[in-house]
Amino acid sequence: MLCKIILPFESQKGLRYNFYASSLMQGIMMETIPAFYAKKMHSLSLRPYSQYSCCLNGQNVWTVSTLSREAYDNIITPLLSLKSACVKHKDDIITFGCADTEILSYQQLLSENAVSSDASDILTLEFTTPTAFKSNGSYIILPTLRLIFQSLAKRFDAFFGIDDNNYDDLFNDIDKYIKVTDYELSSASFSLEGVKIPSFKGSITMRVKAPTEFRSYIRMLCRFSEFSGIGIKTAIGMGSVRYHSI
Repeated sequence: MLCKIILPFESQKGLRYNFYASSLMQGIMMETIPAFYAKKMHSLSLRPYSQYSCCLNGQNVWTVSTLSREAYDNIITPLLSLKSACVKHKDDIITFGCADTEILSYQQLLSENAVSSDASDILTLEFTTPTAFKSNGSYIILPTLRLIFQSLAKRFDAFFGIDDNNYDDLFNDIDKYIKVTDYELSSASFSLEGVKIPSFKGSITMRVKAPTEFRSYIRMLCRFSEFSGIGIKTAIGMGSVRYHSI
């Protein structure tokens, strides 16, 4: 079960909460959810949620997504009951409005992204907060198709219940069937406790010329990215994604 809530909020001090404040919002989340579940989150390598804050046309918005029913029950349900919170780092009180909620089963995710042979093969991923990958202890700030879809496939498999998947076949199919046709990328950074994490923002457009089954799978992963995020530190505001297809 996938869920996304878009939660508007007002700052008592009139502050704007952009993506740099996402780690503060994560702190509010951890104080709101059950203590046993907050402790469990710290022990997981793949978090069952992503979240980020932003300010759209002067309105502060907090987006939180979960990737399992357990996460929905222990994260989304408490947050939907939250009326206000204290942001100690900013000495501010924020008040929450009514959330827009989207719920999607994994079966719906699969069926809605099954494509016919004549469907468009052009897909775009827009990285709306700083995004990065990490390999062998180093940050990677230039995205590749392999990094993008490996990140998504591992998250999907973990929460859909697929074990011991062989990603070599996926990499071979990516190299064979997917080509980048356009991109608008720029370097960015994400600040966390005084440390700037090198990253990127922007968009990538790709053409997927492949058998129908593989095209459906890639479309499904792209749609999944709007809940899971892409890359590292999606739990503190990095790697948020919007997906567009023709």
